[in-house]
Parts: sequence; C-alpha cells; structure tokens
Amino acid sequence: MTLSFILGNLLGRALVSYALVWLLLWLTSRLNWRVAFARSGRWYSVLAVVLMTLLGMGAAVVRGGGV
Repeated sequence: MTLSFILGNLLGRALVSYALVWLLLWLTSRLNWRVAFARSGRWYSVLAVVLMTLLGMGAAVVRGGGV
C-alpha cells in the first residue's frame, strides 16, 4: 500500500466519522445546525471522531489480513 492510499483512507474515514458525530449532535440539538457545529468542537466530540476513525482503520487492517 502506498502512503497516499493510507492517508486518503484515513482522511476519508475521519470525514465520515465527523459527519456521523455531527449528525448525531444535530439530532440531539433539536435540528439546530449551529448548535451542532458548536458542540462538534468539544473534547468528547473530537474524541468520538478519533476513536471511530481508528476503529474503522483497525477493522480494515484486520479484514485485509494486515495483522
């Protein structure tokens, strides 16, 4: 695997993870997108995005036979 493939995969997973976290925050903030964006910068939201990204990469590596 090339470095650009790995970085692209990581960036894509991070964007999808952020979108899922933002969607959940949008639903819990009664469909107020401004509040959802404000909450998405808090430490627990950033932690959720990082954990989802790393878990997704880990699952892809295990599924691909990398471990």
